[in-house]
Amino acid sequence: MEFKIECPWCNQHYSVDDSFVGQTVKCSVCEKDFIVRKPNDLESEVPVSQETTSVIVETQPSSNQLYTQSYTQNSYGTQPKTVHVQQNVYIQQPQQASVLPLSESDKSRVTFALLGFFLGCLGFHSFYLGKTGNGIATILANFLCSPPVVIFFVGIELLNTTTDSQNLPLQDKDSPVPLVLGILMIFGGIFLFFITIPFYLASASNN
Repeated sequence: MEFKIECPWCNQHYSVDDSFVGQTVKCSVCEKDFIVRKPNDLESEVPVSQETTSVIVETQPSSNQLYTQSYTQNSYGTQPKTVHVQQNVYIQQPQQASVLPLSESDKSRVTFALLGFFLGCLGFHSFYLGKTGNGIATILANFLCSPPVVIFFVGIELLNTTTDSQNLPLQDKDSPVPLVLGILMIFGGIFLFFITIPFYLASASNN
């Protein structure tokens, strides 16, 4: 038994036999596929065949620049009806991690100079900068040579040292304090050295 059907896409009418019911056929006009249904079956179906979903993507949450992407899902066998579904999707762009190199040490050159001036013979100025080896060498130098020599070389350290143990520039590098204290220690060491020479010579001659 034949019955009339129409293409749900272009409304082209056809006469088909019962044997085509449930099969997928192609319209000769619009060349789109659809499933052959009897008119009674079409009334019981939900008349939704095309669903268009609009997705609003916010690429920069702090701005108002939006763009829309859409996609369509089709069902066959019923009269097309468009249903618009809007979903808000917020996508946060990953922030590029930036590593800033340390440009300056957390140690102060003024503090280093003060420690060297008052406690230089004990190596406190070197320990302050994290230069443990220099500090130990300074302490041992007090037993291997006279203290004026140690004072002289500590003064040279105050003048030349501008970085810590990690080679980072010290704070207050333009301060005149290290220069003044370093010069005082150099001349003080020389002065004490010539003063103590007679005592060393006298003690050596007595022995």
